[in-house]
Amino acid sequence: MCAWPCNSLRLNAHREPIGANGVSGCAASCPELSGEAKMTTRWLILPLILFCLSVSSWGASGFIPSSRTIDWTQAGIPGGIPSASWPICATINPSGGTDDSVAIQNAINAASSNCVIKLVAGTYKLHRASIVCQGFSDDYASGSYEAGLCINKAVALRGAGPDQTILQYGDGANIISLGQTYLSHSQVVFIPITSSATKGSTSLTLSSASGIAAGSYIVVTQTNPIDPADGNPLVSVAGYTGTCSSCGHDMPNTVMTQIDKVTAVSGNTITLERALYFDYSNSPQIYKLTMVENAGLENLRLQPTASSGTEIVYKNINLESCAHCWVTNVESDMCVDRAHIYLSDVYSSEISNNYVNDGYSHNSGETYAIYLEFRNSENLIQNNIIRKARHSTPLSGSSGNVFGYNYAIDSYMGEYPNSLPETQGHGAHPFMNLFEGNVYPNFEFDFAHGSSSHNTLFRNYINLTSTNPITGNPMTGAIFAMADAYYSNYVNVVGNVLGQSGSSCTASKYEIDADDSQSPAIFKLGYYDDGGGSCPNAGLCAKVGQTISRGGNWDCVTGSVIWSSNVPPGSLVSTYLDQQVLPDSLYLAGKPNWFVASGVNWPPIDPSAGTRVNKIPAQLCYENGPLVGVAFNPTSCYSGGAAPNPPTNLTAVVH
Repeated sequence: MCAWPCNSLRLNAHREPIGANGVSGCAASCPELSGEAKMTTRWLILPLILFCLSVSSWGASGFIPSSRTIDWTQAGIPGGIPSASWPICATINPSGGTDDSVAIQNAINAASSNCVIKLVAGTYKLHRASIVCQGFSDDYASGSYEAGLCINKAVALRGAGPDQTILQYGDGANIISLGQTYLSHSQVVFIPITSSATKGSTSLTLSSASGIAAGSYIVVTQTNPIDPADGNPLVSVAGYTGTCSSCGHDMPNTVMTQIDKVTAVSGNTITLERALYFDYSNSPQIYKLTMVENAGLENLRLQPTASSGTEIVYKNINLESCAHCWVTNVESDMCVDRAHIYLSDVYSSEISNNYVNDGYSHNSGETYAIYLEFRNSENLIQNNIIRKARHSTPLSGSSGNVFGYNYAIDSYMGEYPNSLPETQGHGAHPFMNLFEGNVYPNFEFDFAHGSSSHNTLFRNYINLTSTNPITGNPMTGAIFAMADAYYSNYVNVVGNVLGQSGSSCTASKYEIDADDSQSPAIFKLGYYDDGGGSCPNAGLCAKVGQTISRGGNWDCVTGSVIWSSNVPPGSLVSTYLDQQVLPDSLYLAGKPNWFVASGVNWPPIDPSAGTRVNKIPAQLCYENGPLVGVAFNPTSCYSGGAAPNPPTNLTAVVH
């Protein structure tokens, strides 16, 4: 029944595999499992289902099939950050007094579209005032004036550099907000999709396209689906902490979401900018989002002088309802509460070349570094330095985003300062996200607030190393390189270096499952909670290990690059690729300019090379700057090569 003739795969223009007949992936050879969503006959024996599924996903020698991936090459702002060609519409000097926020906000309010507010070198004081951020509110916060500054139009706020322009703030709430007021669940109007809504589609027919025009932004979603492979839910919001009523932005029944832009409307049929990531087949529907376009923050430093409290709400930089927005060349010191940089309802934006550093509290829910919550798609989180976060790049929801070449160091949890702290999937339901070329202490898709699926780890270095802030020594707890929890299925782990490269290995086992002792390990699969609680459903715990796909990873326990030919005892052979040459990147066409400027090998992380791990540009920037007491200066770190030409046809439109 599972005869998969997929041994002649090649890559198409988007680096997705296609078979010899030109059809994407192995699914074309076995229509009953095509796309993991076309199966109409329910198989009744779970182990057989999952064994066949894992084999079909990889085939004999193919790279990651398109059923488990998307085209990540379009993530970020089309054409790059546009502000380089924008005129300066106002120049502001620090007043030397107690408050500069009103002058800056007045300049933003008066600015025409597509221009720059320039802050010259110096220290500026920000205070919330009655005329600052009128009509803007922050998700889950109370009051009307929830930030020191608000950029709610196509304006870039630009300093002279994070080593020269400093914005100080200590009033509580957010420091700077980009975008506009969030979309409440009470404002959502669902519109049924009456056509098929299959993966790869760029056209949808709606029950009514009234009020939707070219340029509108929408969310594509469905009622939380069943996995056709085994008849169990693919999505769960019942995490080990309890049911997550806030998941899906207070819509826990529709947490699998994708933001997209409408490019054309004909009758009730709409054309989308990005192809659908998934088969939306369980009551598929859309709803509209209101967005601000092209708001940016660049070349300055945020220096909070006080915590915003313990409401677990406020952020140093808050992006909500923002498309083609950016935060670049910014230093953010001491997270005031929830996150350094927070994204919700953000589309096709860029967070790059930043340094985010520490926070006032590392307790639960606070000092997340770059946090994507609820609905976010097509965003590029790239080349950032992240120091002393509780979690560096967590997701609670969100789809189709790229996390590339970020350097995370010394993260820790306040309650558990001796345990490796990272979690990337933290609430229902992140899917189809790419993590490439990053350096993390550890990697985890947890089940704290629900499920995740179809995420990819490619050429990352997971070094099993972080510092206990109390002792100053390396942490010795929760030593798991790749922890993939209950209901975190269909994960791709390819071409990574897992565990210390070039030093003694702190892991003792290659793989443990939900019922094993909590021995330090490279892979920890199918566990229910972080405390080692018993598995509530043995079949679903086992499914995690049966649907993971991996190959070409070097680990410090075996000291080998593992393919299907040398799988360690106890690990499921059918989940591994045959040995092959891996592409350099899944989203970059070639070695980027900021790698050229830093003199770093490409690709920097190559398990099969003699030198498995080379320092990425963000790491070199940190080690040659803040680590040795030199101010963070991204211009000197990454200056080299020509930047992409900025687009000339972007305008700011509030839909």
